[in-house]
Amino acid sequence: MVRFSSLLLVMSLMLFSAGPLHASSEGYELYIAEGIQLINRGNLKDAVVLLRKAMKLSPRNPEASYYAGVACSREGRYEEAEALFLKTLRLDETYTSAYIELGRIYYETSRCDDLERVVSRLAEVSKDLVSKGEAADLVEGCRRKAEEGPYRLDVYTGIQYDSNVILEPSNPPVSAARKSDARAVAYLTSSAVLLERGIVRIKGGYNFYQSLHMDLGDFDVRYNKIAPVAELDLSDALSSSVGYSLEYTLLGGGLYSRFHTYYATLTLKERGGYSTEGVYEYAALKYWDSDLFRTNSIRSGFRNRLGIRQRFRLRRLTGEVYYFSDFNRADAGYWSFNGQVVGAGVFYRVMHPKVTRPLYLSLTSEYNERRYRDDYPGLGKRRLDRLQQYSLRFTYRISRRLSASITESYTVNDSNLGIFDYKRSITGVFLTVNIL
Repeated sequence: MVRFSSLLLVMSLMLFSAGPLHASSEGYELYIAEGIQLINRGNLKDAVVLLRKAMKLSPRNPEASYYAGVACSREGRYEEAEALFLKTLRLDETYTSAYIELGRIYYETSRCDDLERVVSRLAEVSKDLVSKGEAADLVEGCRRKAEEGPYRLDVYTGIQYDSNVILEPSNPPVSAARKSDARAVAYLTSSAVLLERGIVRIKGGYNFYQSLHMDLGDFDVRYNKIAPVAELDLSDALSSSVGYSLEYTLLGGGLYSRFHTYYATLTLKERGGYSTEGVYEYAALKYWDSDLFRTNSIRSGFRNRLGIRQRFRLRRLTGEVYYFSDFNRADAGYWSFNGQVVGAGVFYRVMHPKVTRPLYLSLTSEYNERRYRDDYPGLGKRRLDRLQQYSLRFTYRISRRLSASITESYTVNDSNLGIFDYKRSITGVFLTVNIL
């Protein structure tokens, strides 16, 4: 009997001592596993409770503080989440996911400078290019959010070499007048939110462009555009806008064109960064005669445009494809046409271990077909133009507000009337300054 009682006592002591030992060595893992399940189910408060228990049992475990930070972040408790992710990184500076989640907090709270520091640190400690790409996307998105503030002002300056100086593709000079030249270019874009109330946002925009040619001063262009717009957020998935723009172009110091344009868009936002936009546009077109274009005024008239645009986002790649139908009517029938435009563009962030600053590549392509309605004078044929345009741009972001770009564009027009055939190449180098 004594031996049996002694055995019970020993077993009781073993169970008593094994309980806390099991909780401290294995119990925290169970808390973490259950906490992750609760996060996946959306039960964030209970997840935080379990994960904090795991942190008490194993204070040096980075996984517990990381998932507790995830739960707090998903709940919108950003200060707590930030502290937890910083603790995770103190315990393990190579914990890549903690950098990403910390970056998301800085993105949501528009702390772009803190976000950039996190991304720079991630670049030092990790070789994971995918995670670096995600972090860099957050930085770029944070900058874009900042740029979407109430005021924006960007200035572009640079030089271009043009192999075939013309003002616009539809109205090139005759072959004998075509020349190459270099020019300096300045371009300013600005916008401001004038009113924001409920689902309505009213914005105003102003663009200015000036080119100064080295030799062909008659082709110096000055362009002004004023563009107010009203945007309506009808729901999380649906938005619309109605707008107007006034555009003036001066050629060689004299009036060349004036456009009044009215437009409306309807945008359906889809999952995964996709959106579909329908567009309608009406423009009243006014042209003036000049020494270079003596019968320019007969192109005055109006244009209707109807089209659709699909935007997409695939990790570091964003882009769009679009189609438009054009119906242009001019004072002279041989300048009236029915046309169609098909185009696509992609924007890609280059990721490479040796690229320490954001480097971007954009590529666009467009096909434009115009079938003119009347015979061209003196040639006895209706004009049919098939225009192809391609452009390539490399942009290197020097700092948050300064970037440099190298651009190349190529245009070829194939017309059944030989006098309108031409090829054109434009190479440029630009600096862009984000002032506001």
